[in-house]
This record gives sequence, C-alpha cells and structure tokens, in this order.
Amino acid sequence: MRAVVITGVSRGLGAALFDVSSARGDRVLAVGRHFSPQQQLLRDERPGDVTLFSTDIADAHWLPDYDTLRGFLRDADEVVLIHNAAVVEPIGAVGRLTTEAITNAIAVNLTAPVVLTNTFLRAAPSDARVRVLFISSGAAHRIIDGWALYCTTKAAGETFFDVVASQVRDEERISIVNVDPGQMDTGMQENIRRVAGTGAYFPGRQRWVDAPAEGRLADPLAVAERILKEHAA
Repeated sequence: MRAVVITGVSRGLGAALFDVSSARGDRVLAVGRHFSPQQQLLRDERPGDVTLFSTDIADAHWLPDYDTLRGFLRDADEVVLIHNAAVVEPIGAVGRLTTEAITNAIAVNLTAPVVLTNTFLRAAPSDARVRVLFISSGAAHRIIDGWALYCTTKAAGETFFDVVASQVRDEERISIVNVDPGQMDTGMQENIRRVAGTGAYFPGRQRWVDAPAEGRLADPLAVAERILKEHAA
C-alpha cells in the first residue's frame, strides 16, 4: 500500500496530485489551509483513505507532527511526501517589500518543507520505500528580477534536498528529488499576471502576461500524472 502526503492541494498542481493519487487508490494525507468541496466529499466517502489536515503551512509548529505522520504511514510499503505548497509573492523591488510578505514566503517555501521532511523521515516505517519530492521551479536556477524571495527560497530548497539526497545515497529504498514542473495553468500564474498589471517592480512581466495566449501553460493534471509516474509509481 502507498501512503502519500501532499501539501497545498486546494487548486492547481496540488489539486491534480491529490486527484491522481486518490484515484489510483493511494492513502492520502492532504495538508493545507483550504480544501475543495470535492476533496471534502471524498474524505467523507473514504475516511480510511483520505485525511484532510487543516493548518497554516506558514506556521511550522502546526505542521503534522511525528505521531500524526507515524499513524498515517502505518503498514505502508511505500511512503511519499510531496512538497507542493508555495507562494510566488512578494513580487517587487527589495527595499520595498513588507516584512510580513518576506517571512511568509520563507516560511511556506522553505521552512515548512525542511521541518516536514525532518519529521517525515523519522516517522517513515523502517522497511518502507521512501520518496520525497520537492516541487521546485526554473526560478531556482536563474535570476528573475522582482522575484527575489521566490528565486531564493526555491534555490535554497533544492540545496537542502540535494544535501538530504547525499545523506541517504547509500540507502536504495530512499529517493529524494527536486522536480521542476514547468509553467502550468494554475492560480500562481494568475497571481503573477495580476501583479504584472500593477506598478510593482517586475521588468520581465510581459513573458508571463503572454504565456496563456502563446500556449506555454501546461495542464496541471497532465503534469501531475507525469510526476507521479516518474517518481512515485
């Protein structure tokens, strides 16, 4: 049996990962602040297979703890953790960002994955296959003016998971990977286009404004199917 933990499932890629995982019969623990009516209905219909853990991912103290994860992962022969939750904002010039926006981006994009991975690896059954996926971005590898926090937290996240991967390199049952899903038709892209319409510092805005018309946004469901097939099949 496969047990899958996914963060940020209310929409976009996270919702698609939830749909694909639950449809193939995985036991799913969804972590986030909001859940769709369909996800809540599925939880009610399959309470033994679907758990919705409501929390503010920006507060690491309220992420699933050891006991919660240990209980959820029980009896699984494969356990998967997918760090999908992320925020692209704040977008703008450093020097004009709010402290609240800065700390929230670091908490969601970096602190939460680090803390949850640490707990997950302790809670995972000792004989289970372990898969940890960090949904990253091309922004981890290139400078995008105005995206200081997103670029920084994604790059830092990849470094953390590269270090963890090195730590477990001799354990064949454990896989730690960074995954760049590419541009997708998601709420994050809508947020980027919204900010592009404001006066925020964002010199490369037109590339993101033109993405839908140019057909550069992939279907999140197709991306979710590919990710799970490649890394957690």
